[in-house]
Amino acid sequence: MTEHDRRRATSQVLLDAVHAGALDDELIVPPDEVEHHLRRVLRVRDGESVAVTDGAGRWKMSIARLSGSSLTLEAAGAVIVEERSELFTLATAMPKGDRLDWLVQKATELGVARILLLHAERSTVRWNAERAAKQMVRLRRIADQSTGQSRQVWRTEIDGPVAAYEVLPLAAVAVPGAVDVVDIEPMIAIGPEGGWTDDELALSQRRVGLGDSILRVETAAIAATTLRLIR
Repeated sequence: MTEHDRRRATSQVLLDAVHAGALDDELIVPPDEVEHHLRRVLRVRDGESVAVTDGAGRWKMSIARLSGSSLTLEAAGAVIVEERSELFTLATAMPKGDRLDWLVQKATELGVARILLLHAERSTVRWNAERAAKQMVRLRRIADQSTGQSRQVWRTEIDGPVAAYEVLPLAAVAVPGAVDVVDIEPMIAIGPEGGWTDDELALSQRRVGLGDSILRVETAAIAATTLRLIR
């Protein structure tokens, strides 16, 4: 089996941490949520191919077996291990409303390894610990769904939010008119709608540009990810 076979599968299943060990089984009984998605949303039929991954680079092909109200996945090959080719981290302030959901979804589809959410000095969106815990569960679910949809075998990690000043010394900061993004930057930081303060900019030694326009947070985040990863 090859990556080409996986991408041609009818669908792909991403197992959560609780069920990841089932990847080594000859017969996988998918969790209820996954089974519902395969049967009711994707309309998988008996005998169709389904790729299964643990989100840590391991995957294998399987065959959907439907019997009455049950669905199982029968192994159709050995487990294959793929190395992660990119370790790029997108560090970003949080845009308002569902724009953050869109940002996470699209950055995951593009293959970002990690999204690190930031509280910058001019951030208009800030979460307390209780709200952050709830929101992170939701965002990780969105990322996992996008990982499966885009046929990737490495899960995108979602972390934070953390204070921007802790991260900026390690990142290249996106600012209008700077040099183009290069493919060696391990982390690019996207500021809030009001931009970075002078104190924040002083923390980073590197600048990258996304063109001359002033972009929304989510637009800048996807532009940076695309310029960094799509070559």
